Amino acid sequence: MLLRGSGEREGKSFNLPGVTGASDDAIGVDSEDIILALTDAVVDGEVVRIGETRAAAVAAMGAQATVDVITVASGFNGITRVANATGIPLDTNTEETTVEMRRDTGIDEFAEASKAVRFV
Repeated sequence: MLLRGSGEREGKSFNLPGVTGASDDAIGVDSEDIILALTDAVVDGEVVRIGETRAAAVAAMGAQATVDVITVASGFNGITRVANATGIPLDTNTEETTVEMRRDTGIDEFAEASKAVRFV
């Protein structure tokens, strides 16, 4: 949601389905390949891959941007797990205002209810 808002404010267009892999097209963010690889490594918790990808990210984007990416990926991963574990649903306003964004990105496919159906 913030990426979409940032794009609107700055007059840029981003491919939101690319964020979740629902599209193979580029997202439109600088260094997106390394950001996505680093985020995937963090979320997957693969220590060796994190180290290798972190080194490539530092070389491509610098140390501070790399730390920022790891911090955001870790934070969102943790927040989502806490929300899922406690059964916190989307609040009504968020659910209503993010219908299009959730459809475009395919993010609802990651919802707990959807996971339960797929993995039972």
